Amino acid sequence: MTALMSHPQQRNQTGRRTGIAFVLALTTLLAGCISIPTSGPVQEGERIDSGTTDQVIRVIARPPQPGMGPGEIVAGFVQASASFEDDHAVAREYLTPESAAVWSPGTGTQVYDGTLTLSAQSGTAESSVTTVGLSAPEVGTISDQGRYQVSAASREVNITFRLTTVNGQWRIASTPVGLLLSRADIDRAYRTYNVYFLDPTFTTLVPDPRMIALDGPGVATSLTRALVAGPTDWLAPAVRTGFPDGSALAVDAVPIVDGVARVDLDTLARLTDDATRAAMSAQLVWTLRQISAVQAVDITAGGQPWTVAGAGSPQSRDAWPSFDPNLMPPDTVAYLVSGTRVARLLDNGPVSVPGGAGLGEPPLSGIAITLDGAQVAGLGDRANVWLGPMVQGEVLVEAIAEPGQSRPSFGRGPLAWSVSSDGVVQQISPDGVTTDVPVEGLPDRVVIESVSMSRDGTRVALVTRRGPRAILFIAIVVQRESGPILTSPVRAESRLSELIDVSWSRDDQLISIAAEGAAPQTLYEIDLGRGTVRDLGAPESPIRVAAAPGQQTLIATADGRIFAPLAGAWSLEAMGSSPAYPGG
Repeated sequence: MTALMSHPQQRNQTGRRTGIAFVLALTTLLAGCISIPTSGPVQEGERIDSGTTDQVIRVIARPPQPGMGPGEIVAGFVQASASFEDDHAVAREYLTPESAAVWSPGTGTQVYDGTLTLSAQSGTAESSVTTVGLSAPEVGTISDQGRYQVSAASREVNITFRLTTVNGQWRIASTPVGLLLSRADIDRAYRTYNVYFLDPTFTTLVPDPRMIALDGPGVATSLTRALVAGPTDWLAPAVRTGFPDGSALAVDAVPIVDGVARVDLDTLARLTDDATRAAMSAQLVWTLRQISAVQAVDITAGGQPWTVAGAGSPQSRDAWPSFDPNLMPPDTVAYLVSGTRVARLLDNGPVSVPGGAGLGEPPLSGIAITLDGAQVAGLGDRANVWLGPMVQGEVLVEAIAEPGQSRPSFGRGPLAWSVSSDGVVQQISPDGVTTDVPVEGLPDRVVIESVSMSRDGTRVALVTRRGPRAILFIAIVVQRESGPILTSPVRAESRLSELIDVSWSRDDQLISIAAEGAAPQTLYEIDLGRGTVRDLGAPESPIRVAAAPGQQTLIATADGRIFAPLAGAWSLEAMGSSPAYPGG
């Protein structure tokens, strides 16, 4: 016997409804049909102002009703978990008093999308103990630090709930581990914000995306707590922070008064030097400026003024522009291969760069440009790697003679990265010295096909293949005494089955040429904070994409044309191939 229950609360703010149903597979010990109200036990309540332009819809959860069976109790608990009010007070009513007292929803969240299946295994009027199994497709998890992680497409949630009777009513006796929420619940209740740390040189901010529940502490308070506590476990080995070890808030709240976020750090902050205070200020300002209500940040330490050399008080939301993680060089332009020559794409068309690359000696494809626009790397006719300065009279050198290399990529500095024909990641110095870079943590039988470095140099997009399927991973770059390693790879998304090219459009976003299932190749935007994928469309037969912060995306097609999006269509920008922006 089955009963279907709709979820009227599972609508995002555009009114889209996710079709979720509970299927209760009952044994003969549960004779009769479990009746679950089709109107749903959760209703949408008032909107809550989050301090941003977004608002969250508060969920009004329905408490357990007398006579509910074991399956109904589990279904009701899952639905009520979507209400964050009073620390999930209504959801706790579905638990035994002992389980409710120790349940900690903040330990992490499993996110599902699709059908929840509940299998009640035993339980009669005479029985006081039963179990209900729950399964559903898992699309991701949220850690206790707020970091969202995409799950493999085949992964499932499997939970067994143990129930017992309390005063004649069924209640969940096994303590749940964290939360189980639908994708629609996540879209409704959470927003993604970046908590900013620093690259190893202490010059550039690096985003650490966090999922913040809006029906909870103020967003400014949550973000500042996260910043002071430090980076997520995944990102920590690749970044630094200006905050001294053991830092905390002197006042555990960050109110926003007349557009000013007021942050009172503990007295440790007083012991820092000018350079460290500048780094801490940049981290705080850039983290809090994501809240539209914040126009400035006032920083104190132990209730006392906290001065920062060269900065006012309060500090404007526009302060510390040099730390901008998406800062591109002045007068940034795109590059391409025009005929056999590397050229800059200017308003009046392609203009050859100085040096051997601009003469087509040798002809290159798959070019990459350093962030400062000084050097070029690319592939020769055998997919061997050439590189050199774009300076009049200078020639390119053959850095890797072996054929079959992947297109090069530059991060923040002058070192190029590529992948050999046998899947080995290599780092190439400006004078052509090549070093193999270990990659740790990839699943078995996964082969790396190409790399694309983030412009801050702390992360790398790895296009890999396992059998017939391409998988996009993001790994971190960790500097060790023996040299850099790439480690802790995580999935960037789970929808795409084929990946042709990837480019960093922002510090927390990729643009890829890819395919989903049997669909044709097109352009996709990948949000690294939420693991979501958005179809952008593409001109026919796209083979190469170039993206950069504040720049138009360029797409090269197989017939030697380069397009850019324009008013819902595609504008022909130039004849040529291999478009590239500095860095990335």
